[in-house]
Amino acid sequence: MKHILLFFILGSLIACTNLNKQDKFPTLEEECKLAGSSSKQCEILNLKDLSLDEKENLMGWVYLNGLDNIKPNYDKAYYWFEKAAKANNHEAINSLGMIYFAGLGKDKNFQKAEEYFLEANRYGNKDAKLNLAELYRVKDFGRSPDFEKAERWYLLGVQDNPSRAYEGLSKMYLDQKNYEKAFSFSGKAAELGNPEAQYNLGVFFEQGVYVKKDKKQAEFWYEKAAKQENITQHAE
Repeated sequence: MKHILLFFILGSLIACTNLNKQDKFPTLEEECKLAGSSSKQCEILNLKDLSLDEKENLMGWVYLNGLDNIKPNYDKAYYWFEKAAKANNHEAINSLGMIYFAGLGKDKNFQKAEEYFLEANRYGNKDAKLNLAELYRVKDFGRSPDFEKAERWYLLGVQDNPSRAYEGLSKMYLDQKNYEKAFSFSGKAAELGNPEAQYNLGVFFEQGVYVKKDKKQAEFWYEKAAKQENITQHAE
């Protein structure tokens, strides 16, 4: 009888613990009330054109990156992304993958990042293909790169974001010391306005990697990249 009673007590304690974990963060309405009527939290709550999961995803994004007076809070970001993901919100699912890929408030986890990116891709997320390509390209998570898979996903990602896909392919070929292909894809991405690829082209010409050293060409691409960077900073 004592053992049965102990079992029920432990069960009640576990249930209470789980309940507390679930109630750790407030609802959207409570977020608004706590932050004040003029806050970003209230602005998100009152967006009439967004569904509930879209608001939850946006709240997650705000806490992931920080905005206005809101400091980044990875626990809250994960909480809101997870809620939005339950409604199959592909942006939230992709963001959960990024959390595990980059180790933002969670330990880096290749398997979980891969699972979330694959799921986000199934629901039509346009960043997921290239996130998968990056996941397979990097030497991280205690594993070697899988260049074959990385290449396949980069090529699939060309349809969604050619600039990023070509720049990623360039990095992948640089990793393999295939300078001809690295130069070729850097050129394609640079022509599409990718600032990192433009800078890398400058390095190719300055150092004479695969091509002859050309100071003028190097300066040309460095200046292009710098202008792009300035435009990005002003836009932010």
